[in-house]
Amino acid sequence: MSSELQPGDAFAGHRIDAVAGRGGMGVVYRATQFDLERTVALKLIAPALAEDPLFRERFIRETRVAAGIDHPHVIPVFYAGEHEGRLYLAMRYVGGEDVRTLVRREGPLAPERAARIAAQVASALDAAHASGIVHRDVKPANVLLGAGEHAYLTDFGLTKRVHSATGATQAGGWVGTLGYVAPEQIRGDRVDARSDVYALGCLLAQMLTGAAPFQRDTDEATLWAHLYDPPPTFGPEVPEALGAVVARALAKEPDDRFPSAGDLGRAALAAVGLDHAEGPERTVATGAAAPGGGDPPVDEETVASPGGTAVTDAAAGRGERKAHRTRPQTAFLAVVGLSLAVVAGILALALGGGDGAPAGATSTRSTAKLPPAAPPPARLAGSVPAGHSPNDVVVTKDVVWVSSSQDPTLTRIATATPTATTQVDVGLGVQALATGYGTLWVAKGKTHSLRRLDLRTGRPAGRAFTLPAGLPVAVQAGEGGVWVGLRGTSLLVRVNPRTGAIEKQAFMPRGIQDMAVGAGYVWVVNRQGRAVTRVDPDTLAHRTIPVGSAPKGIVVGGGSVWVCVSSGRYVQRIDPARARKNGQVRTGDTPTGIDIGGGRLWVSNRLDGSVTEIDIGGARPAVIGTVDTGLTNPFAIAARGSDVWVTDPASGRVAHLAG
Repeated sequence: MSSELQPGDAFAGHRIDAVAGRGGMGVVYRATQFDLERTVALKLIAPALAEDPLFRERFIRETRVAAGIDHPHVIPVFYAGEHEGRLYLAMRYVGGEDVRTLVRREGPLAPERAARIAAQVASALDAAHASGIVHRDVKPANVLLGAGEHAYLTDFGLTKRVHSATGATQAGGWVGTLGYVAPEQIRGDRVDARSDVYALGCLLAQMLTGAAPFQRDTDEATLWAHLYDPPPTFGPEVPEALGAVVARALAKEPDDRFPSAGDLGRAALAAVGLDHAEGPERTVATGAAAPGGGDPPVDEETVASPGGTAVTDAAAGRGERKAHRTRPQTAFLAVVGLSLAVVAGILALALGGGDGAPAGATSTRSTAKLPPAAPPPARLAGSVPAGHSPNDVVVTKDVVWVSSSQDPTLTRIATATPTATTQVDVGLGVQALATGYGTLWVAKGKTHSLRRLDLRTGRPAGRAFTLPAGLPVAVQAGEGGVWVGLRGTSLLVRVNPRTGAIEKQAFMPRGIQDMAVGAGYVWVVNRQGRAVTRVDPDTLAHRTIPVGSAPKGIVVGGGSVWVCVSSGRYVQRIDPARARKNGQVRTGDTPTGIDIGGGRLWVSNRLDGSVTEIDIGGARPAVIGTVDTGLTNPFAIAARGSDVWVTDPASGRVAHLAG
């Protein structure tokens, strides 16, 4: 096939609509995904790169990195794959323009406008640095502007070690774009988060002046300017305080710059009167992004390993996305929104062969010698179809309910006959389920509503309640009402279970990822900020507890609050009364879903297909073992006693574990 596709061509389940951009790695197309009729940015890697085995290996690894950054100012990577010998990845399509195009068209931007854009990019960089990632190529062309000039930083992990086949760099050379490369990159010194701070300073200077600050007539002169020339000066239209922010960001020595991109962003906003730069500056970077390097540090508390030995554990793994169905026409499992770590592993098998295990094989592998009093480990009892991309599950004494935002039905599984399923029509757009007050609660994003269904039959149990604007990603019943967390507006609301009245409403500035109720409080997992917020259900007073990067599922029980820290392979334990961390328990790769049943904590590990079983009945939590679920992408989990149900958005199945 020709190296460039034409409008109307079909490629890997997409219709090509237009060329959106070109770069050293290939062509980006605006395309329509056939099965969802969704517009995506489809990036096809240049054939010369795709044929290079070293680059293919890097593509797998670095696309995984890109998919792991879950932040509102980072372009989400949906999935990746190989089709007809071509490597590709699909990302959210942003229909605006990049900052380079904006500045070329309009010239210098107003200081307030430039500071707003820079602060958004800074928050994206903080998220990357907190995950141990240095971008290395922050520049105007990599900042896209959506509606309302919402800025997105793109090209994470995909331009860092391009093999010399591209002609762009030679092995061992630094990587970056000349106008924005930090002095330490030029010198060949170690780079860290502060190198991205320097590049962001260059970006801010360009928005204020219309030109990159150290751009000269030749490449050699540009490099010399980065190393030795002073930072630019500005005219009276740029506040002196903002000029000082740029000057500090462009310091030749990393130690003289802002310690974090977020500090630069906040200082820029404060310099133009849009914010107050309060509180101490801090370094948020970990691992390879941290000054001095090394692995990301674990929290100060111990991690309970199998057998109860105290160990330390470097943070590993990345974030997750909601998954979609398999695409059989590709040699690569391309799942919409599935964390690219799973996809990467499948591509590795496609390229290098499997390990000889039969398809669909399952096993139970113990990760510890069980103490004498420990309950017996769970086993995989089977799995059943549960619709298209199941996203939530709840279990009662008699019935298991499984939802999917992609299907108009709930899957009903009778616990007495768990191999049989029926479908109950509730309409499209179900985001979350909960039980409480004798009702099955169904939160729907399409209609912004909270529906009440009979717990056993799924029949309507009264009129639907209207919710405020936002995507209802979490719902929990208890502590005075039904609580709903709304993504987008970041609102936490309490709904009267009888009347549907909104009785309480609070804004969660760090966003909402998940939620639990219990121990006298509502517990909100923050979508940004590496934290959990404890909310008083009556006064709405709240307190934030830092827990680690990329927290996901949360549950209350056994006298503690437990939250999955997906980037660190552990569950964080919180003392609910003191709102303090109280130790960690080791899990598998990317813990995501969590529930309590039978005196045990059950944790779904999204990237290794397993569930970790933890005894919390004793004085100290102890890992019993790990169950291989046979699932590609275990996600939501629900337990009742020793019966556990876990969804797999990738295969559309729900697995049943029995103790």
